[in-house]
Amino acid sequence: MNTVKHTPILLSILKWLGISLAALLGLVALILLLVHLFTPVVYNDFYKDAKKEYKIPGLADGFIPQGFAYAQEEKVYLQCGYMKDDSASRIYVLPQGNEKKGARFVTLQTPDGTAYTGHTGGITTNGTLVWLANDGEGEDNCVWIFELSAILQAENGSALKVERRFYPESRAAYCHVEGDYLWVGEFHRPVDYPTKESHAFDVSADVTNRALICAYRLDASAPGGVVEDAPEMLLSVTDHVQGFTRTPDGTFVLSTSYGLATSHLLFYRDVTGEAADATLAINGRDVPVWYLDQEALTKDLEFAPMSEEPLLLNGRIYVLTESASQKYIFGNFTRGRHVYSIPVEE
Repeated sequence: MNTVKHTPILLSILKWLGISLAALLGLVALILLLVHLFTPVVYNDFYKDAKKEYKIPGLADGFIPQGFAYAQEEKVYLQCGYMKDDSASRIYVLPQGNEKKGARFVTLQTPDGTAYTGHTGGITTNGTLVWLANDGEGEDNCVWIFELSAILQAENGSALKVERRFYPESRAAYCHVEGDYLWVGEFHRPVDYPTKESHAFDVSADVTNRALICAYRLDASAPGGVVEDAPEMLLSVTDHVQGFTRTPDGTFVLSTSYGLATSHLLFYRDVTGEAADATLAINGRDVPVWYLDQEALTKDLEFAPMSEEPLLLNGRIYVLTESASQKYIFGNFTRGRHVYSIPVEE
């Protein structure tokens, strides 16, 4: 009986596939290297003045960063976010200057003691209280309130139960405290992330803003730390806002991003000293609305995708992205593993 020998043919096929696979992997590696090298070239206006501050914590554990704040007196950063494996969302505490070795975290619990796994979109503090914007559904679309001391004194990895919350007019996607106000803003994207129809304002003949940032007056005697019945001011803003801060001259700086699209830092002059553009009735009160539109825009600074909340600190704007998390990965090649800062223009 004749035996047909297939082994040489099989080995040849495998050898050819091996060479092709190696070539493919080499091509992918080359592309990723070029992406890493050319990111600061493509976004030169940002990276020419940018400083690498520190590596974002928790990325290797599945942490997906969202919110960014700084406690001035204690000199610690606060970063919040959710987890790829749907375990409890976290707040990281990072001592300035020792962000790597000194980093620790607390996990979040709902009032009934179960793990909270939601978005935790934004975080801010006035040195006493910490506000965390959830942007969840139903009861979870709210702002949680914590004592800063409770976060700072908690043991690494321990659970922190929310005790207080309030429900702003806007969806609670991000937040920022400054002076007498806590600002809470929403993220709008058609279909996926709709906002209330009453939040839509025609800011020009062909542009409609569909998201609001609400300014609530601080009140230390109130359970939520603010006067909750209605905001005192409203900003009408564009789609895809992930967070905002303000420069010393009052300029509003909005961080916008979605998916693989280029991130933007949008700079708008302080329009609140001018006559309001409109009003919105909230709980029986006509609240003034100012438009952050093309006419108010003073600068549009582009940088790598998936920016989140910005932070103003010591004359610089700090930015982080979620792109290097295990959920997205590609940010490892677009300089997304680190927080960067840029100087505020005088």
